[in-house]
Amino acid sequence: MSKSANYLISGVWKDSNDNITHVMLHLVNDGDSWSMGEKTSEANAIALLKKGNIIKTVVWGYPGWSIKSKVTYIQRAGKEYLRSEANTTTKDNLDNLISMKAIK
Repeated sequence: MSKSANYLISGVWKDSNDNITHVMLHLVNDGDSWSMGEKTSEANAIALLKKGNIIKTVVWGYPGWSIKSKVTYIQRAGKEYLRSEANTTTKDNLDNLISMKAIK
């Protein structure tokens, strides 16, 4: 059975400047089931994208989780940043995923 992405992001950690530093990354299995997430640095997620992997956001909405927007990366001022597709809604945007700051 096919899958819509190789990985999913369900939450983010941000620094004091509101920049994403880490993401909760889930490996996607056939049929779009996914593994328990692991805290992964933004740089490691970007490396996965550079290797041709597809990463999407996943959001909670009653009655369950929904796979949403594609995640890419951009380069600004010599630094690379994760980014949601330009056409995403506010709800699926990386900046609006679950804040994981309470989890170290």
